[in-house]
Amino acid sequence: MFEIENCYRIIFEAMLEEPVLLSIAERIEQYTNAGLAFVTGTGKLMACSHLWSMVFPVSAGKTYLTFEDYVAIYGREKMDGQSCCVTPVYGGKMVIGHVVLVYGGEEGEEQFQKLGLVLAENVKRFFEEEQKAFIFKQPLKEYIIGRMLFEDELTEAAEEDYCPEGKYIVILFCKKDGRAEELVARIRSIWNCIHVYEERDAVFILLYLVKEQDSDVICAGIEAEKQRCCISDVFSKLSLCRCKKNILKRMACAEESQKTAPVRKEKDWMMRGMYTYTVPLIQKAGLTDYSIEQLILEDEKNNTELYYSLKVYLLCENNVTAAAKRLHIHRNTLVYRLKRIREIIDGDMNDYETSRGLLAFIMMNDAAGQNIRSKSAL
Repeated sequence: MFEIENCYRIIFEAMLEEPVLLSIAERIEQYTNAGLAFVTGTGKLMACSHLWSMVFPVSAGKTYLTFEDYVAIYGREKMDGQSCCVTPVYGGKMVIGHVVLVYGGEEGEEQFQKLGLVLAENVKRFFEEEQKAFIFKQPLKEYIIGRMLFEDELTEAAEEDYCPEGKYIVILFCKKDGRAEELVARIRSIWNCIHVYEERDAVFILLYLVKEQDSDVICAGIEAEKQRCCISDVFSKLSLCRCKKNILKRMACAEESQKTAPVRKEKDWMMRGMYTYTVPLIQKAGLTDYSIEQLILEDEKNNTELYYSLKVYLLCENNVTAAAKRLHIHRNTLVYRLKRIREIIDGDMNDYETSRGLLAFIMMNDAAGQNIRSKSAL
């Protein structure tokens, strides 16, 4: 059996080597024949020894703890005759990580518990440094579920236990905009069924058990905070979480998003954002929709608002009543304008393909800055 005093010496000597934590893990394994890993409060593997990686090859390969290995380790399951000793690492009163030892059989459990405490105290500063990049101090299980939702494949067990069937919304807050912790608390007061997943630069929130009619209430509550964020459309498959996360990140990084209202919705952004990226190609190809150009010329000649009226009408999904309300005009006035627009473009804008094509050219035209008279997008 090993001596704790010798472990102190091994840890001290390993502190002089780089990388420190990997050196400690390997040296401790050589001396005690126990696998060792340092797991942060967010599930990241800062370092692990060879034996530990043999017992948990998937987690070691991904460099963070998987849900299956979490269940095995923290459920105190036996793994081919191996036992686990898990020691929390505290930063103040909060757990910011764990020291995980894997050893053979049950003999020496008390000794390994002592070793875990020694290791936790001596490597605490490395965990504290890692934790500085994160705002939230959730239970480790919550971080692992969040990672599966937004990065990995969600296991059937995790999906059934933590994300019941229903519809979902994803919200992104950039940390640089501040107030992320406060806003998550606010969202929790609006909608209690949430999972939080934090990256170094952003916070993602999955709202689950959402119904279609709930989305307006949720958005209104967030808009009242006047804090910059991006909100996805309502969706019904958890497998789309990663896709939604990537869309929201593009929305947050897009140059045009800095000029829009604080709350950016996927439905409003996707068409505009897509064509913003393609404008240089469209301009280079010299493509022009002459029906749109005719509307602009008509507006310039007669001081009308046909171009903008058509844009609002299409953005309102061809709903005359809704578009008239957004334009602050009588419904009959819009009906007259639409009749005039139909004559000019010589096409049926209520035809789906025609309407989407017209809207595409309008959005590209605005994004390219060609129509200086057009008003800002909705």
